[in-house]
Amino acid sequence: MITAIKIEPCKAPHLTKKEQTTKKQPPSPKGKGKKNKQNKSKKNSPKKQQEKKVERELTLEEQGRYVALDCEFVGVGPGGYNHALARVSLVDYNNAVLLDTYVRVDEPVTDYRTWVSGITEEHVQSDIAIDAEKCVALVKKLLHGKILVGHGLKNDLGVLGFDHPWSDTRDTAKYEPFMKKAKKHSPCTMPRPRKLKDLALTKLERVIQKEGESHCSIEDAIAALDLYKKARTKWEDAMEYKIEKTRKIENKEVVELVEE
Repeated sequence: MITAIKIEPCKAPHLTKKEQTTKKQPPSPKGKGKKNKQNKSKKNSPKKQQEKKVERELTLEEQGRYVALDCEFVGVGPGGYNHALARVSLVDYNNAVLLDTYVRVDEPVTDYRTWVSGITEEHVQSDIAIDAEKCVALVKKLLHGKILVGHGLKNDLGVLGFDHPWSDTRDTAKYEPFMKKAKKHSPCTMPRPRKLKDLALTKLERVIQKEGESHCSIEDAIAALDLYKKARTKWEDAMEYKIEKTRKIENKEVVELVEE
């Protein structure tokens, strides 16, 4: 059985006192002339105009290729450190719920993680929960041939037990412009993923995963999808480059094998 959850509308963010009192100062009359003309010519140069791409609206057919996923887990095994699938939510490009179901956990649950997951014993042991094997098969079918969007998809797919083509995966935890840059004197030079909660607040001005409230997998899936939409043009340009580069490398390897 598929269950749906009503999502409360997000409230507009409150401005800080500094933001409320700070006003833009009128431009100074000084500094006009040659310097300003040069700056103006740079802004209007053909090169700048070419670099600025117009956001293209997706057709209904193109929108139909996108599915966003989010899962909730409970803890099993000693100390509840191992993950077991407890809820799966899928939404389409326009935020319509394709699937939202609790999943029956067949092994003893040692930590329901209710404060985060919102999952209780009643959810995973009742008649509304579906068998894990059937759930995985259904999710796999719904994702076939689709572009999968989510946050931290490695965890979700790891517990679901199947992979998705990298070229059709858009993970907001791994998209570099969304990641934390390494600190100047840190031994680690790689960027680190940011929390979905933080990205939603800074990029979408949306509050999710409120303190003291459990997560909603539908709300989280929609937040990841909206983050993707915000960066879609640049993201797809980067993906196109990676896919083309991978194709060239693979073709080169095939040619080398044939020549041997």
